[in-house]
Amino acid sequence: MANPKKVIARFLLEAMSNLPPKDTGVEGVVIWVSVGEFSGAALQHGPRVKVMLGEKITSEGLENAASVTLTDPPKVVGTLPGKVRKMVVRFIARNRAVLLDYWDGRLSSREMLDLIQKV
Repeated sequence: MANPKKVIARFLLEAMSNLPPKDTGVEGVVIWVSVGEFSGAALQHGPRVKVMLGEKITSEGLENAASVTLTDPPKVVGTLPGKVRKMVVRFIARNRAVLLDYWDGRLSSREMLDLIQKV
């Protein structure tokens, strides 16, 4: 039988779009965004993204990933180094409307990627 944590991590990796530093301008992290309804997190967590330290996506990295709300101002739930934290918050603040439209399913992945602005 498969390890439930690994199955969940694998599902989340596949269900979320990843934004590496070249797309965000935030060095040292991968920012994962998802459509809220599809991810099943709309009621549980509300609009948010996951932030994983490093520049490579790994299922193990998911266990230590921080969540950042798409609120004004964004709230970091978890641990991120100070400089990274500030850059992630700036990225979310700059792209909040696009990320919320994607979360709500009003944008496709391609549309979201085309509208994202680097920090």
